[in-house]
Amino acid sequence: MNKEKRLTVEPMIPKPRARKEIHQAVTLIIEKLNLTLGSKVLDVPMGPGALSVYLHHQGYKVYGADIDLHQSAAIEPSIIRKRADLNKAIPFESDFFDLVVSLEGIEHLENPFQFVREVSRVLRPGGYFILSTPNICNLEERLNYLFRGCFYRFISPEEFKQNGSGFDHQNLMTWVEMKQILEWNELRPLFLEKDKIKWKQLIFLWPIGLLVWFYGRLQPPERRKKYCMDDNESFAVIFGGSSLISVSRKSLGKKT
Repeated sequence: MNKEKRLTVEPMIPKPRARKEIHQAVTLIIEKLNLTLGSKVLDVPMGPGALSVYLHHQGYKVYGADIDLHQSAAIEPSIIRKRADLNKAIPFESDFFDLVVSLEGIEHLENPFQFVREVSRVLRPGGYFILSTPNICNLEERLNYLFRGCFYRFISPEEFKQNGSGFDHQNLMTWVEMKQILEWNELRPLFLEKDKIKWKQLIFLWPIGLLVWFYGRLQPPERRKKYCMDDNESFAVIFGGSSLISVSRKSLGKKT
């Protein structure tokens, strides 16, 4: 319990920009990966540095990258920070990190394919990638799409010019799209996790969830595989909270 609360009660750690439920879920996932002390971890985008400081206190060698380093200026100088436009190159050498963590960042990028390609490049073979992004595949968001016809609001050219790239959700993705980007870049998804359970969604929308599940059961195996129905019918996706957390591992490469 102390580990779950450490991010919110320890005064030396900056306040997380992402919701505390995401940080709590991700820190528990990292603990289960059993990385050795001193493993090299990249927090990208690092924001104020809440996760970076936490991982530093756990004994990892932590690096961070963000387009705005002013917000993390007060954290420990032993955490190496680099400025980076994540639509372009990540400024670290190839095969360098044991773990890359990206919380609520990819949906703000113009070029998510480039970002994941760079994540794969800087990860060593066998390294892990933890990615969180808004869950637009849960039942609530599916119903919103049915009635609105879109997953998010329209961002005008004037608003984009005024605020610049990254100020809002520019690239929300379904799990099928996320999985496609990951696997195209030698990152094999291991499992999905939720940030929290939306109890109102579970209580009021479970009949729709049951209908979705029955529909999926009626589909032939090739169709289920084509649309990743095993994942899309999972509890983490359908009844999960506002964010979906995926854990992937980089291919070890071909043996010679």
